[in-house]
Amino acid sequence: MLFSGRWRAQAAAVLFWVWIAPASAVTLSVEIAGIDGDLERNVRASLGILQEDAARMSESRLRRLHLQAQAEIEQALRPFGFYAPRIETELAPRDGGWLARYRIDPGVPVRLSEVAVALAGDGENDPDLRAIVTGFPLQVGDVADHRRYEEGKTRLRRRALSTGYLDAAFDPAELRVDPAAGTAVVRLTLNTGPRYTFGPVRLEQDILNPAFLARFVPFAPGDFYNVRALLDLQYALDDTEYFSRVEVVPHPEQAVDGAVPVDVALDPSPRHKYTFGIGYGTDTGPRGTLGWDNRRVNSLGHRWRSQLKLAQVDASAQFSYLIPIDDPATDSLDLNGGLRETNVEDRTSRITSVGIARNDRDPPWRRNLRLNLEHERFELADGGEEDQVLSLLPGATWTYLRADDPVYPRDGLRWNLDLLGSVSADTSPFGQALMDTRWIHPAGSRGRWILRQQTGATLASQLSDLPLSKRFFAGGDNSVRGYAFQELGSRNAQGEIQGGRYLVTASAEFEQMLWRQWGAAVFVDTGNAFEDSALDLKTAAGLGLRWRSPVGLLKLDVAQPIDDPQADWRLHLSLGSEL
Repeated sequence: MLFSGRWRAQAAAVLFWVWIAPASAVTLSVEIAGIDGDLERNVRASLGILQEDAARMSESRLRRLHLQAQAEIEQALRPFGFYAPRIETELAPRDGGWLARYRIDPGVPVRLSEVAVALAGDGENDPDLRAIVTGFPLQVGDVADHRRYEEGKTRLRRRALSTGYLDAAFDPAELRVDPAAGTAVVRLTLNTGPRYTFGPVRLEQDILNPAFLARFVPFAPGDFYNVRALLDLQYALDDTEYFSRVEVVPHPEQAVDGAVPVDVALDPSPRHKYTFGIGYGTDTGPRGTLGWDNRRVNSLGHRWRSQLKLAQVDASAQFSYLIPIDDPATDSLDLNGGLRETNVEDRTSRITSVGIARNDRDPPWRRNLRLNLEHERFELADGGEEDQVLSLLPGATWTYLRADDPVYPRDGLRWNLDLLGSVSADTSPFGQALMDTRWIHPAGSRGRWILRQQTGATLASQLSDLPLSKRFFAGGDNSVRGYAFQELGSRNAQGEIQGGRYLVTASAEFEQMLWRQWGAAVFVDTGNAFEDSALDLKTAAGLGLRWRSPVGLLKLDVAQPIDDPQADWRLHLSLGSEL
């Protein structure tokens, strides 16, 4: 025989329990009344009866969990200052299952009769720490909220540790509650101990000049230890692209006379970086880019950047030789040059340029001071007369940028002011200013307002004194939608668009994400480029489809000029951040 009598009996018992288990499963509903918000959420998270799968729970297990619910509710209410709740519990059959009811009156909260928060040690008079003590989140008369107590403790100790008090500890740290009296006291003293300083910084690498690399360190031996300074060093070295790995490691355990040594482990990035990209826009048509960067031309951190861009309306080849100066993390000298050809309808421009620029960055601000020598050949119509201009162009640009997200900002501002001058033997000198503002503001949980404007003005005796590339035009994906790229501007006697000395554009857009990464928008754009100060604004309105792709927002817009209702709707496609 394969099985004895005893084994047959055990197998039969197992089969019996497997067969009856589904019939014994519990269906359970839980109702909680009398509290809401954080109180209810914490009670639900603490109830054992809600933490187990009712379908796998026996009736006896259900009753045991119900019996312990009152103690769990009392414990869940205490962090909020409620120590004397009145709780009614009920467990009753309902519709073949069970209903557990908990009616909770949290009662009168315990309030603080004394709050004593103090500092001791070297940081006793530290103004930053004293400000946190003064602003401690609990005061006399407040509810004895354990969460706010822990929040205040954490904030105080974290600030002490981050500013060099590495031995900081609480003694005492008490929140004492007297439920019978309905009062509580806080007694909290942070003994900061001594304040540490920075010791030597050991930069472990062999690709850059040590003296050059040491300029990235934003502190000196003897400065007070500060975590923010360590993070600034980490970010600065990461941003250089010299290194593929940056690890900044302080060693408090190796401190000598309170001076903490810092090790910085650095792995080099590949010297050469190659980039390739393709895309499409209704302004440019199909486009492609090729790039080659030399991240480390030499041990002094010089760089070489070059890029080739090809598109139907715009083609260019540009290079830059960048030399770190002053603060090497933010400041550079840029020796640059390039070739650029632009073809828009019946207008053609070819520019050869060389220049020098100084770039400074102090977030959220950026500044660019430059001097370019440009030779431009341009014509307004195929086969027409071609003009040539050789110009010396001093310029300056200031940019302010803040955004809560670099790819899809919901709250941000970009403001840009560009000033340009020209001295040329071929034309009269001129000066030009262009201001560009883009503002994004959240609307509800998934919507946003997008406002933008451009205002430009040129000080010149006549439009013919301006090379084609320095004239203002309007129309296109990022200007007045509903019109083609650079379709708007003053016209000459032959009816050709010749641009203008002045520019005004504005746009108001409301965008709402509807489903996952998809959304829609409605917008109104207006503006034009003018030869004189008389405004002749062209206005268009339209609708758009939005997709939040991994590389930026894809926008598909259709717009129609309001000034010309008979005009066809125009399609606009673009990809990238609004800022």
